[in-house]
Amino acid sequence: MPRKPAQQLDFLKTPAFRGLARREHGGRLGEGRRKTARPMSPRLPLHVVLRSEKAKDDWSLLKVKHEKRVKHLVFGLAKRFHVKVYRYANAGNHLHLVLKAKNKDGFQAYLRALTGTIARTITGAKKGEKRGRFWDALAYSRVVTWGRELKNVSFYVIMNELEGLGIWSRKLKQRAPAPPGTG
Repeated sequence: MPRKPAQQLDFLKTPAFRGLARREHGGRLGEGRRKTARPMSPRLPLHVVLRSEKAKDDWSLLKVKHEKRVKHLVFGLAKRFHVKVYRYANAGNHLHLVLKAKNKDGFQAYLRALTGTIARTITGAKKGEKRGRFWDALAYSRVVTWGRELKNVSFYVIMNELEGLGIWSRKLKQRAPAPPGTG
């Protein structure tokens, strides 16, 4: 009997993707739905986004007194929980991370520690002094494949970092009007 040609989605059946039919979790994706497990593979990187609309003015993640502390927390906690951070971007009201965790428990502990510590650092909250919810939703995460997808996500994170620093703007990318008389 002739063998069937490989289908484009056969890569989902490889060991790295087993059980990862869903590749995204968190953010606004699961609002109003049943809780599901966060997809994660110890062999593949993850794109993680932490967003806060409250991170403006004095609570901005890019404020001078917060920026170094946030970066120190991202990389310090990563070392503690055996997470490798490939890319990091602080855009003021949100953080982008491209990382790889050794196991799911370490990744979840990293997210829990990072979000809680950053929120306490920015808001100045202490035990007994509630400041309200800092993060808009659960941390968004997406499993990323090696190669082109990782390259595209890394480029996106770099562009977000440049935009957060005021070096680049999406508006600058738009085509400039044609000079007069060339129309």
